[in-house]
Amino acid sequence: MNYAKRILIYFIGHTSIGVIAILYALFGSYSDAYREGVISGIIGGFILTGILGIIVSIRLMKNPKRAAEVEIAKNEERTQLIRLKTNSAVYTVMLYAESAGTLLTGLLGFREICLTLASVLLIQVILYIGFISYYNKKY
Repeated sequence: MNYAKRILIYFIGHTSIGVIAILYALFGSYSDAYREGVISGIIGGFILTGILGIIVSIRLMKNPKRAAEVEIAKNEERTQLIRLKTNSAVYTVMLYAESAGTLLTGLLGFREICLTLASVLLIQVILYIGFISYYNKKY
């Protein structure tokens, strides 16, 4: 049940950030096209997922047996190993995709996009190296 309560609090915070951001977008001094894009992005990204998460969390809290099953399944050793392997594979694929995107946008002449992707790629690699050295020393 603690897991369901934590998830509920997370999604309430998620929705609150979306509401604050949408109020800022509505009352800020932006052009209409930019404001429309920001508002639709906030609604899709924060508010919609937050509301859906709140609904799922409340349904989970109403069924304590299912909440216990979900919490046990989440903390199970096999599930954690699968999650670890999945995260590693997705990270590797994303590095290759970002590298290809950086190269492609650079060749097509989109300098800002190329620099942004290259910056994100560089930050990811630096963080990856930092976490590897940290975990090598820790374990």
